This record gives sequence, structure tokens and C-alpha cells, in this order.
Amino acid sequence: MQINPTNFVQLPLDGTATELEIRVESFPLFPTEVNVFWKVSGSDVSKEGTIVLPQSVIDQWGTDDNIVKNYVLQQLNLTEDTTPEPTNPAPSAIDGPDPIVSDPETPEIV
Repeated sequence: MQINPTNFVQLPLDGTATELEIRVESFPLFPTEVNVFWKVSGSDVSKEGTIVLPQSVIDQWGTDDNIVKNYVLQQLNLTEDTTPEPTNPAPSAIDGPDPIVSDPETPEIV
């Protein structure tokens, strides 16, 4: 996941963070809190820590991991970069193959 560039994550960073890793630690079947490891990094910076998910977030979690991701982003005061990455367009079928050009000096056989 990419995040919008930032210079702030709980403590000032000495660079720009562009990547976020989130890893939920193991927990019992009916947890009252869950520890989540996070790490922000960029070309010249890396910072990590843990956040405890409160019961209210655990209750909403279910099968949608976006609940956890959004909570971590909120706690770190970050926003996710949702700008689509540019793609190289495939060659157009309209263009078709290169045309065959006859050589004017080569006689045509009929």
C-alpha cells in the first residue's frame, strides 16, 4: 500500500514516508484488544511501532481488513494515496500490423 508523502508520524521524521506495512499480531479467539505492528518507510526514512486496537475496532473488524488499515492510518495521522498508478497502454488493434511496402525497384511478378 502506498501512502501520501508525509513528514509526521507520531514523531517528526527526517525524510518522506511513502510506504506503510501493517501486521496484526496473533490474538485469542475473543480478544479485548489486539496489537498491530506498523512500519512507515521511504527512500531515506523508516519508523515503526505498535498500536493497540480497542474493542470498538475489533467489534467492527469481521472480515474487512480495511477497518484495521483505516484505524492505523488515522492513529498515525496519515492518508492513503488512492491515485491510480499510470499504466502503459497496449498497442491499439486499430493500428494493426505494419503495412507492407513494395520496393519500386523490384519488379512485381504477375
